[in-house]
Amino acid sequence: MTIKQLIQSAQKQYPLLPLGDIELLLAKSLQRSLNYLYKNPEKILNRSSQSTFWRLLLRHQNNHSVAYLLGHKEFYGLDFLVNKHTLIPRPDSEVLIDEALKYLKKAKIDSPKIIDVGTGTGCLIISLAKEFYAVKPAGLAAHFVAVDNSGRALKVAKTNARKHQLKNKIKFIKSDLLKNVSENKFDLILANLPYLTKKQLREASIKKEPHNALYGGPDGLSFYRRLLKQVPKYLNKKYLLLLEIDPQQEIAIQKIAKQYLPQAKLSIVKDLAQQARALKIEK
Repeated sequence: MTIKQLIQSAQKQYPLLPLGDIELLLAKSLQRSLNYLYKNPEKILNRSSQSTFWRLLLRHQNNHSVAYLLGHKEFYGLDFLVNKHTLIPRPDSEVLIDEALKYLKKAKIDSPKIIDVGTGTGCLIISLAKEFYAVKPAGLAAHFVAVDNSGRALKVAKTNARKHQLKNKIKFIKSDLLKNVSENKFDLILANLPYLTKKQLREASIKKEPHNALYGGPDGLSFYRRLLKQVPKYLNKKYLLLLEIDPQQEIAIQKIAKQYLPQAKLSIVKDLAQQARALKIEK
């Protein structure tokens, strides 16, 4: 069977699977690039290669995401390594980077101190650092910190930092939220903490992702309550907090934020689907 015929066969057997994902999995099974597939549609594949491809498709049907099967995922134009110990970066989270960059440009802080709480793959802090150093004026630096309570996730984040030439630009700390963070007075805090409920954890699309990075307690906001209780002493006089949320938590998260940061200005950031995706807290 040729590459073209195998792709067509997979489309018939898995009609709901996007063509792009089929091609990615075939390229993975052959250890080749997508460009190789496009240039060699009539290439005849041996039985071993075909079997590897069908096994990947079967694993995908059993709720293994394409990102986990490939071992990487694109986020904010960068490629990030992922594994079973990390969440898969999602496009919705990119709004946090957009808002962070707007703030840094507007605030014009000489040496901003920035921390990412619950960093996972490191996609937020690495994307932000990459953008910052790409456009920063000569002589301007920043202090980037990333924390996670999972040593295995931090290992992935450090690997991703090295991959994007940021090994010495980001400090990684194993910590339960801000517990082990000695630095204080941050200008910008990013957090994409577990915020799903038990009911939401039943969704098939996330069954293979680490539940400890997803489950946020009965209402999904347990981690954010703890973070917002800790955070006042870590804030500079002027600051921005960006907290990713589930759209259904829009009202509840604002009530919690007002409890711990009553003088702050609160607003909701919407994603591309115009759903509430992040709470912006600033002063």
